[in-house]
Formats: sequence, structure tokens, C-alpha cells
Amino acid sequence: MKTKIFNIICALMVACGFAACSDDRTGSLSVDGDCLVQKFVLNDKYEGTIDMATKLIKVKVPVDFMDKNDMVVTSLIVSPGATSSMKQGDHINVEADQTLRITNGDLMMEYRIAVRNDEAKLYNFYLSGIKGAVNEDDKTITVYVLGISGIDLSNASFTVDNSEDAVSFPASGSTADFSDPENPFQLTLNDGTATNTYTVKIVLIDKPVAIFAGNAANVDDLKDEEKAAAKWLTSNIQGSAYVSWEQIANFDGLLDECKFIFFHRQTGAYTSFSGFEGGEKSAMEALPKLKEYWKKGGAFVLQRMGVNLAAALGAMPQDGCPNNCWGGNGEGGPQMGDDPWTLPVFDKSHALWQGLVVNPANPEAIYTLDKDYTICNSASQYHWDGVSDDALYQKFDEVTGGKARRLTGHGNEISSWELKNYNGEFGKGGIICFGAGLLDWYSPTDYTSVYHENMGKILMNAYHYLTGE
Repeated sequence: MKTKIFNIICALMVACGFAACSDDRTGSLSVDGDCLVQKFVLNDKYEGTIDMATKLIKVKVPVDFMDKNDMVVTSLIVSPGATSSMKQGDHINVEADQTLRITNGDLMMEYRIAVRNDEAKLYNFYLSGIKGAVNEDDKTITVYVLGISGIDLSNASFTVDNSEDAVSFPASGSTADFSDPENPFQLTLNDGTATNTYTVKIVLIDKPVAIFAGNAANVDDLKDEEKAAAKWLTSNIQGSAYVSWEQIANFDGLLDECKFIFFHRQTGAYTSFSGFEGGEKSAMEALPKLKEYWKKGGAFVLQRMGVNLAAALGAMPQDGCPNNCWGGNGEGGPQMGDDPWTLPVFDKSHALWQGLVVNPANPEAIYTLDKDYTICNSASQYHWDGVSDDALYQKFDEVTGGKARRLTGHGNEISSWELKNYNGEFGKGGIICFGAGLLDWYSPTDYTSVYHENMGKILMNAYHYLTGE
């Protein structure tokens, strides 16, 4: 009954503008005030901004302020009648966030006090969807632009991701002239006492050394999952670029210096080669160029629904394509809890799995997901009823000519594998197929990355393994 009465009182208080009450503690239900923090100041000059929606008091200090281990509460004003867990004159250590508790009668509210240095740091820069490589040491951004991309560098759009309180000049989402190397574009970030200016360098590529290939005319038109993978490649492998199948098919010599093609396709499941062939017509039109490239020693990483391109190349039989596939176009599948899904590995000595972040509690498994990460959960894999363990690997080898034992799978399925190069050998110039759903690039929900960086490490390992560099 008390809870019901309290809920009615709170509803009336909210309607009257008293949005600060909380039923975290109800006690004897003496509701005689609210729990607002009206002012909070540290060291006489650093006043906090109070966000009631998140119950956050954020205090900004200069970029070079180093004494957060001993700050003084010099002003603290709360609602009439309320009491506080801190008082004026208290010395507090705010190197880590602290909790401020306000009580008023039977009401209680907790605020988080966060002291943050001014920061003007650039995390990501995108030029017409192409992710640039940010060098914090010399404050440069290098963007590799394919010469045939069609981007008008004299009036190209850009977007930035930066530290939370920084403001960019010009503003993110603007257009600018990037065409004059003698007068390069400069981007300035400012947050109070922190200012950084970054210079954008454009490097035109006629013949990329690595390619993310796709159906779209440009990176921005890719689906979110594919776009995240493409942007990782173009920002981490120097001289790489996004290239459409149409460009590969129509521009002679485009693959002359290419050593590595990455094709990650997020679409409806292909349950047969004919389904893939009919669904990926633009890739099929580029097939003659792709076969020539592979014959000359070019390598591939094929992911998700793109793995059937290996059959089109002739690297595995067309009737040996994955037979256990699911998934679709969208994101928003299962969201990970405290124990994210893992990928078992049967040959931890393989180059793909070196240098990864492991969970000490489960070191034999590969983590690529984190708590709160939402996976799209689509896959292309192999499964035969009643066939498991050693018999499964043997059957897979017979059906595909590949090698599953070196990669991943569960007791009765194979979800990633390796295929030989054009000369019939594993390794340089070969093909890695990542059909596993856990090898995922994009989450529509926010998460704190602990293990997801393993995705980039695995792909970079594949690049070095397949190119010999």
C-alpha cells in the first residue's frame, strides 16, 4: 500500500515539475522535499554541469590539470531540507568517478560526479565515406582515394568522430575543398583549454594494393555491417581502397598491383551456388578479372554470404558450397550478456589466431563480441546429420578440397575454412573463408570493446598470411 501511495505522490510531483524524486529508498514515506543538486563547485573555480536525466555532474578542468587526486568541494547547494553525503570543505579524489548521495526525508537520489580534462582528440575522419588514417603524433589524417572513385575533391563532404565535448571547425557534415595539395584542408577541434589542428593529406591511388569489393557504388551505400568492415580495411592497410565489382569489371589494370581482396557480404542466405550466382550478378560480371587476378597469385578473404565466390573462382566445387546457412539483411539479432559467444579454435598455432586478446577464464576460445554487443547472427557453414568430429573434417576435406581443421567450428559443424591457391597450395595467394556468424563487424547497440578489436587483428593476420608480408 505504501508503494502505491508513494507512486501516486511521485506522479503528482512530476506533474508539478518536481522531477528529481526517487523511490530508491522509501522508509516511512515522509515526502517533504526533493533531492536536487543546484550547484557543485570544486577548487573555487570548476563548476559542474548537472544533467538530471542521467544524474551526472560533470566538472571540466584544464587539459593539463593533474591534481584530480585531491580536489576540494568549495560550493555545494542542494534542495531545502536535503542532506548530502559530501559537504563544503571536503577533499575528494576524483581520478575515478565518485557518487554523491542526496537524501530528503524518505527520498534519496544518487549522482555520479565525473571530472574530465578538456580534450580535443580526433577518433575518426571520413571523407565521402572513406575512413582516413589518423596520426596523433603529427596531427595528420591520410585518406587514400581511388582515382576512379568519382569523388569531387574540390567539394567533398566529411564527417568526424571526436572526444565528447570537442567542437570541430569546420563542422562535421560540411563540404570542403581537398583538391589542392599545396593548401591542404585543416580541421580544428576545440574544448575549452584544449585545441588541436589536424591536416588532411589526400593520396590518390590508381592501383590499390588491397581492396574491399562490393556491390555499392561507394562505401556510404554499403550496408552497415559491410561498411564497418570496409572502413577498417581502408584505414588500416596503406594503399587500400573500396572498389565496386563494376569498376573491377570495366577498368583494365585496376588489379595489377593488388595482393588482397576482401569480400564481406551481408544479405539473405545463399543455400546453393546457383542462388549466389543469381544474387551476386555484379560480382559474376567481374569474374574473368578475378580469375586472372587469382591465377597471378592474388589472395582473398571471403566472409559470410561472400564465401561462395570461392566456388565461382574454381577454388572449391560448386556442389560443395555451404549447406547450412541462415541470416538476412538486417542487424539487431541477439544482444550479448556478461558471457559473450565464443569461437572454438582447433589449431591455435595458425597465423590467424596470433596476438589476440584472450579471456583468462576461457583461453582456448576466441572472443570477438562483448557485453551489450548486438550481432546480426547470420552464417554460411557446413553440417551433415550424424557426422561429427574427425569424420566431419574428413568429409569436409573430401567435399571442398579445403582444410577446416586449421580453422574453426563446433563439434558437428564447420563455419570457417581455408582453401588452396591457384597452384594447389595452402598459404600465400590462397583463400580464407569466414562463414562464422561470430566474426561480426557492426553492432547497432553501444558496447565497451574488450574483445571486438580481435576482428581487426584476425583480418590483419590473414592479410600477412596470404600475402607473405
